[in-house]
Amino acid sequence: MASDFASLPTWVLSSAATRSHQLLHAALAEAGVTGYEYRCLSALAAADQLSQTQLGAAAALDARDVTHTVRALETRGLVSRVRDPGHGRRQLVSLSDAGRRALERAAEVIAEVQETVFGGLTSGERVTLLALLERLARA
Repeated sequence: MASDFASLPTWVLSSAATRSHQLLHAALAEAGVTGYEYRCLSALAAADQLSQTQLGAAAALDARDVTHTVRALETRGLVSRVRDPGHGRRQLVSLSDAGRRALERAAEVIAEVQETVFGGLTSGERVTLLALLERLARA
């Protein structure tokens, strides 16, 4: 007996993730940043300065993506890079004032997207959903 794929939890989860991903990335694009850029700006806001390796770990990005993302952010004046005086090959990355403003705009957009995606749920349902999703992600 064939099952109706539309009622499979994996299908429903995938559909919801696709919708939220599309909404999030469209909104971030309107705010002038990509998802990777937002993740890097957010990670830098939580620290004074990070090496590119530390930034990659904090933003959950691989080294190549960090390099390209930091280069794009630096070109737009949102971050600055300097050589680590204690390690000649290491680059230290810092958030600029313009980067802080860009992050604030992006954070507002992200909050709006959260409301668009999850607005039909009560706060208790949101807490429960998040706990369940986190459990699935760790499994």
